[in-house]
Amino acid sequence: MLQPRTYPTMLGKALVFEADPFIIMVDDDDPWQEGLFMTVLVGLLIGLAQWIGGLLMTASLPPSDAVLALILQAWRTAGFSPEIATQVEGVISNGWRWFGFFTGYGSGWAGLLMLIGIPLFLVLQWLLFGMIGHMVAKGMGGAGTLNQTLGATALVVAPQALLLFRVIPFVSVSGALLFVWSLLVAYRAMEVAHQLPWRRAVWAAVIPALVILVLVGGMGAFVGAMILRGI
Repeated sequence: MLQPRTYPTMLGKALVFEADPFIIMVDDDDPWQEGLFMTVLVGLLIGLAQWIGGLLMTASLPPSDAVLALILQAWRTAGFSPEIATQVEGVISNGWRWFGFFTGYGSGWAGLLMLIGIPLFLVLQWLLFGMIGHMVAKGMGGAGTLNQTLGATALVVAPQALLLFRVIPFVSVSGALLFVWSLLVAYRAMEVAHQLPWRRAVWAAVIPALVILVLVGGMGAFVGAMILRGI
């Protein structure tokens, strides 16, 4: 098993699409176990960074409840009918709670839930991508095993490491940038793990990414619907 101290170098090389880290993961004694440990570790660090960033944001801004009260007060003076005002206030209040949960602003120790949620999300995303990508690659004549595919695709977590900058309040990372960069790393992973020509490796990376994008979009729509319904 690889030593965790080698992870920063491997993730850095994966970010610039060098083949070495993917080959190392494919040739590991247990690529699946190595990939799981790497993904969980990165997820924990991201969750910790976001929690600390949320605490710093909370310390540098007025209390969250006071800001929400100001927002609601401004809405009440907008001149809408009482029925509409009441409905929108519920949406604003629920949306504010979700904002605090995801950013850590005013959520205190509740932000520690990210230490569980982020690693879990990254692991599920990795497993789903790896399994779908493996089936697509094998259908295109790929030579890798599922274990090797999971090992190589674990390095797709490399761009997510940029989220560590969330430890700095008000710093954000473009989701589009992370998606495109992850897709390029995934292409390299499928190419190396399955020894595929570049066109087939592209499809092996794009198809599972699109499936995950649709699922995440559906989840986002569900959360949005809950907010609008005031749940």
